[in-house]
Amino acid sequence: MSIEISLAGKVAIVTGGRRQLGAAQARRLAECGADICIADIANDTFMTETCEAIAALGRRVVTVVCDVSKRDQVDSMVNRCVAELGRIDILVNNAGISSRETLMQVTDEEWEAVFNINLKGLVMCSQYAARQMITQGDGGAIINLSSSTGLNANVSRGPYAVSKAGVIMATNLLARELGEHNITVNALAPGFTSTAKIGGRGGQMFYRRQDETEKVMAKLAIQRQGEPVDYANAVVYLASELGSYVTGVTIPVDGGFTIR
Repeated sequence: MSIEISLAGKVAIVTGGRRQLGAAQARRLAECGADICIADIANDTFMTETCEAIAALGRRVVTVVCDVSKRDQVDSMVNRCVAELGRIDILVNNAGISSRETLMQVTDEEWEAVFNINLKGLVMCSQYAARQMITQGDGGAIINLSSSTGLNANVSRGPYAVSKAGVIMATNLLARELGEHNITVNALAPGFTSTAKIGGRGGQMFYRRQDETEKVMAKLAIQRQGEPVDYANAVVYLASELGSYVTGVTIPVDGGFTIR
């Protein structure tokens, strides 16, 4: 028996959706029938390629340049999505930046940069999107991207790990607050991913070292690295009717890395 997932008639916002994990999420949602609003910090060749792939599926796609840490830009993003696509049913809070600092070494600037995007931005996007969902009156789904690092202490990524742990608590609180409106709020905790680029900002990328790959692979129950589509499939589940009675949970999608 096959299960067909249909998001026809739905509109999804994917923040940080122009490349890597976000692009895979946007494409997978479109494959299931949703129209897509991609919000990201830049409109570049990555954005163009992702939009072309979605348009080729016959879905409508809108792009918005948005820094999710800026309230006015988040407000504008939501307004643009509603103006051009008519509604908001799904929000994927994928936008995030990484860090290579320990808590003992982190500067004020590093701390603020990570938290402004990873946690403050996630909450603001949820506020504006949820208000639109409440106005529409027929529920919705918010999916937040945490990390396996938010479940297990990783000293070398201190502020990032703390911010992703904060995403889990924000998910729990929003699920409590929004449940009465039939809006589900859940999180994914992605694990070890095939891309060697693990984040960055301002033109700087963080790259995984070979010794890191070997160390983490030894801890996986499923002996392969995660692919962006693995996380995108979980997003689709939580955004669809299949996940309509699931809220306030964080699902590790990590090949068993966080098994205790």
